[in-house]
Amino acid sequence: MVFNSIRDLLWDYGCYENEIREFLFKRWGFRRRQKEAISIVDGIMTAHGKQELLGHVTELARVEYGIRELEPWVRDHVVHALLSFLLGIHINEHFMRPSGYGVDKFQWKLSGLFHDIGYPVQVAGDVAKPFADRINKIKKDLNIKAPDVFFRLIPMGIDQLNNGVESLNLIQRRLDDWGLSVDATREYRAMLDSGRICHGVMSSLSVLYVIDLMYQKYNPVREYRDIYDPPGIIWNQSYFENDVVSACAAIFVHNLPAHCFARTPLDKQKAPLAFLLRLADCLQDWDRPSADNSRGISNREFKISIKGDRLIFTVNDTKRRKKIAAEVKASMLTTGIEIC
Repeated sequence: MVFNSIRDLLWDYGCYENEIREFLFKRWGFRRRQKEAISIVDGIMTAHGKQELLGHVTELARVEYGIRELEPWVRDHVVHALLSFLLGIHINEHFMRPSGYGVDKFQWKLSGLFHDIGYPVQVAGDVAKPFADRINKIKKDLNIKAPDVFFRLIPMGIDQLNNGVESLNLIQRRLDDWGLSVDATREYRAMLDSGRICHGVMSSLSVLYVIDLMYQKYNPVREYRDIYDPPGIIWNQSYFENDVVSACAAIFVHNLPAHCFARTPLDKQKAPLAFLLRLADCLQDWDRPSADNSRGISNREFKISIKGDRLIFTVNDTKRRKKIAAEVKASMLTTGIEIC
């Protein structure tokens, strides 16, 4: 059981053991579980002075709950983020770190907990599609020849940081450091041209934008020294460039299509943070309510074990096992990983 393997590590990641135990084992309803997840995320981030990000998660929970009638197929992403974070702790400490490629705890907090906060923006675009489809059907029924109607959601300004800095450039530098052949600007523009929002891209840019605002308030000159304001919270530009940008780069690529990794798949040795996020996100498929299953698939249908340098992930359902295995294999080097 993952909980037993990480219970002694939770404090290092800003978690309370009893709080996590209740979250994992109490049989709460959908909305109560989201509320508890938000409370836990609040506690984790408050220690680093980044609790302002909680507003994103709160809005995500509210929007996701409210859109279930509009898009009943939408799966939960709030609880999923916390479960992915906890699963990632297990993988990081028992699979990654022993082999010398452990991920920084603060970087994992940012990427693991906030990798899906842009999902409401993606849903906003998806909700408009049925309306356009209905108009186009009426046009077809009337046998009128005219161009199809469509709606496009275009983000404005989210990629522009303070002091004339472009977030896509910062992200690109980190992707280059990791040896990935992903062109951040090209992927962003392709997203806009397609009219389909990628929640990974929007989550990445949103987190980077908000934290940049916070640094602009507490360290406007962007000094490379420890600035304690408020007391106990450090606003050193080096942390922004190293930790925050790394987390946002990992979030940026976590939902990109498989073809982006055809030449340079994610490698735990070269890009451990991005590797860990994509892996945890792919594997975490239980307790996710959807239209087909109001409670989600039971965690009893999955099992993870780590033996030396091997990670073995067992999925009882054949169809789901093949889907997860294909997702993992399509984007990362799977040496030492077995989906069975």
